[in-house]
Amino acid sequence: VADTPGHEQYTRNMATGASTAELAILMVDARHGIATQTKRHSMIVNLLGVKKIVLAINKMDLVDYDQDTFHTIVKTYQAFASNIGIKDFTAIPLSALKGDNITQSSINMPWYMGISLMEYLETVPLDKTNKQQAFSMPVQWVNRPHLDFRGFAGQITTGKIAVGDDITVLPANVSSKVKSIVTFEDTQATAQTGQSVTVTLADEIDASRGDVFVGQDSTVDVANSFKCTLLWMNEVALVPQKSYWVKTRGKLLSAEFSVPNYKLNINTQKQVTADTLALNEIGQCQCDLDQDIAYEVYTKNPHLGSFIIIDRATNNTVGMGLIEQAISKESWADRHVSQREKYWSKGSITQKNRVQANNHHPILIIVTGDVSREHYSLFEKELEKKLFEQNVQVYRYGFQYLRMIDQKKISIEELRQDMFKQLIEMGYAFLDAGMVFITAVRGLSKKEAEQLKIVTKPFETVIINLETATEFSDIVYTKKKVDKTLIDTIKTNIKKNK
Repeated sequence: VADTPGHEQYTRNMATGASTAELAILMVDARHGIATQTKRHSMIVNLLGVKKIVLAINKMDLVDYDQDTFHTIVKTYQAFASNIGIKDFTAIPLSALKGDNITQSSINMPWYMGISLMEYLETVPLDKTNKQQAFSMPVQWVNRPHLDFRGFAGQITTGKIAVGDDITVLPANVSSKVKSIVTFEDTQATAQTGQSVTVTLADEIDASRGDVFVGQDSTVDVANSFKCTLLWMNEVALVPQKSYWVKTRGKLLSAEFSVPNYKLNINTQKQVTADTLALNEIGQCQCDLDQDIAYEVYTKNPHLGSFIIIDRATNNTVGMGLIEQAISKESWADRHVSQREKYWSKGSITQKNRVQANNHHPILIIVTGDVSREHYSLFEKELEKKLFEQNVQVYRYGFQYLRMIDQKKISIEELRQDMFKQLIEMGYAFLDAGMVFITAVRGLSKKEAEQLKIVTKPFETVIINLETATEFSDIVYTKKKVDKTLIDTIKTNIKKNK
């Protein structure tokens, strides 16, 4: 039960409370009838998929329990509700002060033949669970208490799962089988919607916080650009094309929103032209994320079809969004390259000019592996020095440097994609300048490696894993077949970690 304030200033609190609700009680003052805020609340609960609505018309004692007043309010609300898609609601006349129709029928309103509010709440059927939906579980945490256990913890949002079931990890689209299902009490053979469990898999696959496990028959898809309904919750209006953070389940992503396609007039329910969305306004925008996510439209799966919007400077929650449909399934990396080709202004100096001047080709070197920061730093510095001594135009830059000072409350894991994108774009500039760029990304995933190679085309990329390589001998870096020479020399001359 969530008791949320009705004042316009606290619409965000009301929306938060309604986001997990199965039933909403909308309070109406019998003296004033249907207010703008009643309409706004109705639109929000309807958008959020709350199907059971009680129109609680309170303070009937202050209008002398008048039947016509009650019916006029119900008729007004009926006309509004049908226009926004509310198919059914239950109206109950009340006096909270006098106790009329709260726990038992009121003797002051013999014309009302329905049940009391509490009787309704105790008997109304509520079952939002779609038993036919396939299994889905967003990963909340990767649980590694020791080297011999690696589990993925989360709450099952739809369907059920059993040991031996095939699952797919999205957005990476890799598959495995369920090895075990672990709870706080013990292990179990099956689990279903609403349970919080830790799932272990038969294979060592790449999955992290924010990824989504789905079953074989799942309709969960992957995309990064969406048509969304937004409820704006901040005094500072939406700034189109500004970079915001979007939080969806366990992921924190960078996002931009278009100029609204429209905003809704609360009183007329008409779609009107808008340049932005102000406090408490509802409208439709295009949302472009900086990476792919697993999603379903909100009406089908609220857990995978909703998000909150966070201002990057203040860390304030400024809005909420509901996914209506995917606009593009093109990966963020491909989209980033196409945008760069569109807007990147090339100079008169060609790559051939730079290669001739530097006497070598540009190349990107990524150092990775699950090792300490000090290990990365020592390796990169020595590699940079070795190349520099052979007259290679080289520069080293660390992933950690990108973390902003005022973002100390945000973990690197949450900022990872945002930082990764900045790092690669910076690296691309060095490559375009004809240089060798060295950096480190701890635990570089297979998916990230694929994205990296797309974003840095046509330049060559070398990935060195420090879990199996600790030091190297002199590197020969010549103009002839320089790319392959560098790659082969690094790989063959690094000694194995014994």
